[in-house]
Amino acid sequence: MTAHRFNPAKLDRLNDVGRLTDLVPDAMWDAFGTPDAHVAVEIGAGTGMFAREFAARMQAGTLYAVDSEPSALRWMHEHLEAEYPADIVVTEADAGSIPLSDGIADLVYSVNLHHELEDPAGMLAEARRLLRPGGTIAIVDWKREPTPKGPPLEHRVGTAELERQLAAAGFTRVRVHNALPYHNVVTGASPA
Repeated sequence: MTAHRFNPAKLDRLNDVGRLTDLVPDAMWDAFGTPDAHVAVEIGAGTGMFAREFAARMQAGTLYAVDSEPSALRWMHEHLEAEYPADIVVTEADAGSIPLSDGIADLVYSVNLHHELEDPAGMLAEARRLLRPGGTIAIVDWKREPTPKGPPLEHRVGTAELERQLAAAGFTRVRVHNALPYHNVVTGASPA
């Protein structure tokens, strides 16, 4: 565990709907560029706030809400309901070792996780394994600039570094989207 990791004692913050003012689901979903995704994987789902939002935007299929924090997993098991077009499957796993089949996903994404990762290369390799050829990875995380809230600047990962990491992991068509006020959305494609 690192000093950058989210404190599970503050789990209620993850359910604050005020977060949707800055992390606008429609803006993120549009930036992901995967309106026809049938299988998505959220790494670091927390309480599943974005899993719910994106499952509601999928036409059908499955969204795997992956987390390793026991209190977050308990919360998702107790509160996520199957009232969305896509099924939400709560999945216990670390970011670098997710028990799903190779090439299963159209979309793998994370929201405010990347700056907490001890092994970002391991997570990106796992995302690439999970993605079908041509599938999309999307990293949503804090801009490396002063913002009225968020982690200290020295914990944040800049877009140039995110682009470098995605390219090093073998992703193509890496792109930065400035769709959000305090966060970047960086996407890439799994090689065909």
